[in-house]
Amino acid sequence: MKSRILIIEDSMQDFEFLKKTLSADDYDILHEREAKNTISLLEEKSPDLLVLDLVLPGTDGFEICRQVRADERFTNMPILFLTSVNNMDNRIIGLQLGASDFLSKECDPRELALRIRNLLRSKKVFDEVVKLSVVDGLTHVYNRRYFQHRLLDEFERGKRYNRDFCCLIIDVDNFKQVNDTLGHPAGDLVLKRVAAILRRNIRSADVLCRYGGDEFGLLLPETNFKGASVTAERIRSIVEKTDVGKPQYSAKVTLSVGVSSLLEGGALGMDELVTQADVALYQSKRHGRNQVSYYGKKE
Repeated sequence: MKSRILIIEDSMQDFEFLKKTLSADDYDILHEREAKNTISLLEEKSPDLLVLDLVLPGTDGFEICRQVRADERFTNMPILFLTSVNNMDNRIIGLQLGASDFLSKECDPRELALRIRNLLRSKKVFDEVVKLSVVDGLTHVYNRRYFQHRLLDEFERGKRYNRDFCCLIIDVDNFKQVNDTLGHPAGDLVLKRVAAILRRNIRSADVLCRYGGDEFGLLLPETNFKGASVTAERIRSIVEKTDVGKPQYSAKVTLSVGVSSLLEGGALGMDELVTQADVALYQSKRHGRNQVSYYGKKE
């Protein structure tokens, strides 16, 4: 997969020079002449490297760097200042703000290409380390540690701005029978297939993790019970209709789901929100499994 470089540079001449300098490497190069909303731009473009001029229309590279480093989602993204205003004071300010490197536009093109190559290589290695720490090795969705981290973020954001979000605890019904009758390799395959179905049927902003042995946790930002119902019923129905063991095994399973809502459930803390989802999940199990229940939902 090509590394993606976002260059924010108002001079077309300087951009074309930079693009030519990097042409020997197989990069996906994106260009913006200004950055009115840097964070939205990064969310949309998902670059692996941000190259900034220091002097830009309406703002400066320092402010953009400050905004990016203030958002933890982009903590690991390298930022390279490439500017003609290259004095020691500016270099120190840029590096203090979190820039990864600071170069003059008059630098040797070979050095520029090499610095960019090294920044991208370091990011790739770091991303792999991060991935190993937050991704479940079997299902390739996030692990419980990352879930707890994002749960705290969403809870604090929801409380601060009075925005709803829902927490779902999803359990594979009678999973022990799969392991007992078909063996653990079949059980592992079932969990992988269920995780893949869940991942394909949620939004990119939603957070899916393997919460326990046969349980998944799902966070739905900016979502109330009505919106969560659409997602929960969709994934429950798809799993019910799918033989997730084929072609190696015949293993049809169902899901029980418990849903809690920050605003509609009135949780005072993130642990209570998860407990509410667990209570709703138990209700789904007690009433026959293969269904979705909502904590405190008013009919």
